[in-house]
Amino acid sequence: MRTLTWTLLLLFFITEIFSQITTSDKNMMEALDEKVPLLMQENAVPGLALAVIDNGQILLRKGYGFANLEEESTILTSTGFNIGSISKLFTATAIMKLAEDGKIDLDAPVQKYLTRWNLPESNFDANKVTIRSILSHTAGISVHGYPGFTNKTSLPTLEASLNGNNGPAKVDEKVELILAPQTEFKYSGGGYTILQLLIEEVTEMPFEKFMKKTIFKPLKMKSTSFKISKRMLKNSAIPYDKNKKALPFEYFTAQAAAGLQTTLDDFILFVADLLHHHSIISEKTIRTMVAPTEVSKGKYGIGFMMLKFGPLELKGHAGSNTGFQSGFFMDFNTKSGLIMMTNGDKGDKTLKKIIKTWASFKYKK
Repeated sequence: MRTLTWTLLLLFFITEIFSQITTSDKNMMEALDEKVPLLMQENAVPGLALAVIDNGQILLRKGYGFANLEEESTILTSTGFNIGSISKLFTATAIMKLAEDGKIDLDAPVQKYLTRWNLPESNFDANKVTIRSILSHTAGISVHGYPGFTNKTSLPTLEASLNGNNGPAKVDEKVELILAPQTEFKYSGGGYTILQLLIEEVTEMPFEKFMKKTIFKPLKMKSTSFKISKRMLKNSAIPYDKNKKALPFEYFTAQAAAGLQTTLDDFILFVADLLHHHSIISEKTIRTMVAPTEVSKGKYGIGFMMLKFGPLELKGHAGSNTGFQSGFFMDFNTKSGLIMMTNGDKGDKTLKKIIKTWASFKYKK
């Protein structure tokens, strides 16, 4: 009976319930449906997947353009995309799950849980580098972001990456303390790589395996993984540069910071759990994650970045990897927002204008 109830709730969320859609909503969908292809053309974006959520229900779920220009294969809601730094939101969810289960203390020094690697010595107090501060980018950690590797077999180990031994891509940029912890906001993909190691140490499982067991499998996200298989690549959109030139797919040692591959259909399942079911982490924990932190001066919560559009206070994340640009932002008060994924280097320009168009209709409500 519980399985049936879960299925019915999920169907309610992901099914377009047109009888409840207002005139304003219809106008918004028509405006987006008309504007999205024009924005894609303007910014040389081959393909885009878009979901519009309002009051907890899906108003629009659609693919635009091409996953592969040469083969003229279209974007479907089941097409795979690399979502870059939105990966951090999923990693943060896993960390909060470990905290809820009593496996870690968010306010303990991260080094308490590490044996395979430790922060290099510095002039700052490493004991103040807590898990919570890393989650909110207030730990004073280096390395803003990571490029990927086009050769899957040449990926450095996690420890080597933390030590800065990344080959020509990120040579000598090691993860270290460069600011006094808990004093200011400094975005750090390096910090989330430390969290990747923490998850492996605490769970005694490879990071991608733990994420599958804890989040993706329970939510039936069958096309989502930090481990990029041949099957996933076959279903993936091709990444393109700003001139629509095809680019090689990139792989990441720093998976927790930037390496997640997913589809629009799967992402919707994750959002449904955040908004309605709370089967992975509790509603109370989600409220903590979307609350802006004082040290970040309101820029970041736990795994969530903050974005203001007029009276709208959006919580979510943006993602940017070579050939892929993505965004996920929600107004958690009204359970309304957007999921957007593109396979073009200039996709961010398109996404910003989509958010602006959507927000212009939300102001009117």
